[in-house]
Amino acid sequence: MSNQHNEKEFEKIMQEVELLDREGKLEADIQTVSKVYGLHEDDDREDILFFIAENIFETGRL
Repeated sequence: MSNQHNEKEFEKIMQEVELLDREGKLEADIQTVSKVYGLHEDDDREDILFFIAENIFETGRL
């Protein structure tokens, strides 16, 4: 796959993750990432969502 294709695919995933977050459907995942990496659920929200999106991009699943 081309780099441009990967970037577009990741952008789609990131948008989906942000939507799921707004809908409150990622709380368990956010809490897990927060605890494992010592991040604050609110202050580090963008980093946590980015991590979740990267995980989906690499594994193909949440």
